[in-house]
Amino acid sequence: MRTSHTLRTGITTLSLLLVFVASCMRGQPDGRGGTQPAPPEEQEHVVGAGADRYTSGGGSDQGTIGLYPLNINIFEGLVRMDAQYNVLPSLATSWEFLPPNTWRFELRRGVRFHDGQRFDAEAVKHTFNLVAEGGGGTPGLGEDSTEIIDDYTIEVTPMFENRRLPQQLVHPNYFIVAPGTEPNDDPVGTGPFKFVSYRPQEEIVVARNDDYWGELPTLRRITFRFIPNDNGRRLALEAREVDMALDIPPDAVGELEARGFTVEVGEPGAYEAIYLNKSGRSGYTILTDERVRHAIGYAIDREALVEGVFEGYAAREQTMVPSRLLGEAAGRIEGYEHDPAQAEALLEEAGWMPGPDGIRQKGGEPLRLELIAGFPSAEEHGAVPEFLQDQLRRVGIDVEIIRTPDTASYEARLDRFAGDLWLEQGSQNDANPAFLPALLFWSIGLFGNIGYQPVFAPKGRFDEVIARAVATPDEEELKELTAEALHILIDQEAIVIPLAGVVTVNVLDQNVEGFEAAPSGLHNRYDTVYIAE
Repeated sequence: MRTSHTLRTGITTLSLLLVFVASCMRGQPDGRGGTQPAPPEEQEHVVGAGADRYTSGGGSDQGTIGLYPLNINIFEGLVRMDAQYNVLPSLATSWEFLPPNTWRFELRRGVRFHDGQRFDAEAVKHTFNLVAEGGGGTPGLGEDSTEIIDDYTIEVTPMFENRRLPQQLVHPNYFIVAPGTEPNDDPVGTGPFKFVSYRPQEEIVVARNDDYWGELPTLRRITFRFIPNDNGRRLALEAREVDMALDIPPDAVGELEARGFTVEVGEPGAYEAIYLNKSGRSGYTILTDERVRHAIGYAIDREALVEGVFEGYAAREQTMVPSRLLGEAAGRIEGYEHDPAQAEALLEEAGWMPGPDGIRQKGGEPLRLELIAGFPSAEEHGAVPEFLQDQLRRVGIDVEIIRTPDTASYEARLDRFAGDLWLEQGSQNDANPAFLPALLFWSIGLFGNIGYQPVFAPKGRFDEVIARAVATPDEEELKELTAEALHILIDQEAIVIPLAGVVTVNVLDQNVEGFEAAPSGLHNRYDTVYIAE
């Protein structure tokens, strides 16, 4: 029987019993923990996914089609990540660190790409060179970083001192592509499924790789339909046009459960947060005063947000990084209790006094902020912008909501420093606890200057702590240093105001078995999914 993880309260003993009975009625146990799969010739599956956000380049010759952000298991990396953020072997069977800054990987033998090419060290070097051409990514891969020792041994030396490399290589951006292929036209990897077709904004189709080196999938074919609208995915599921719908809004879950659909929820792996523009550039000067930034943190009722807007499908996390990944070190991050009186006192200390219309003023200027909602898309934030608008108005801050239509327009505003508050939903996409603060706020940036650093980077001690976190060989010290970096971002500088730890809600037809939601949707696997009789 499938095990689902959910943060939603109020599930009754009766509903659990009904799910158990329904599961038992669908067939007999099959050894995988589910029921007998239907005959292979019937194993076709349709998944309702969100908007098509694939790109066809992005700074290197490797596009993201089939890979990121919707990973459909065409490609594999040297290593992979489980739901607990552990790094496991994949195309590499083992790895070791060679001082001062080199990693040696022993590669799996007997693996073939979908086009019949042999997987070996040349393929790894080819892929990592593409990453280097695009800037090096989070591992810091340079043009001379990858050295072939023999056909099945490769050494990788990052451009900076980096003990996090295996944790970073679990990200699909570093999965291995077949040499001589064009990922934008015909994605060729080693994964359990191989590419069939792609129609932008409509669908992408894969078929079982019958020559897969691991356990063969049961599904013969999977069609991923792009359905940007949340309600559209729900309707497609209810009409049985899709067998599974990804990223269903929480307010739709109760009714779908009542109709017999199965809900799969991973542990929190994403977060909802506000970033605050303290740069003072382009006329956006209000948040240069840290008292105003802290006041915003105290003004927000996170319990009301989690239980109301997120319908309980979120956690009251006060970090960008899932707290379980930091262990006891997470206690170093204080965050913000809901304290409107403290918020008002800080605003008055900063010179913002109540105006006749309830909006605070200073020198005749109203306390008005622009909230930019756009990453990863404006729609994914649901009613969060309006919730924040209401919360901040209660302490005298007027908020104008600006929804950007796509990532390009969002990043264009970043480049112009055009906004005060930036609402984002990010995700812990690799196994390195320092991934998010290093990616977004380290002044050198794991991807170089990606637009965030000039607007938000605290620099100074934060940079020193992050550099140590990336370089330390000690995992416990890594957690402590990451927590210290977050303490600077959240508690001291108030550049980041965490709102909630976000879970991904996926809803399945009752005969779909074997799917386990990953904390980050990038790591969902479909090779274990099957259709029960």
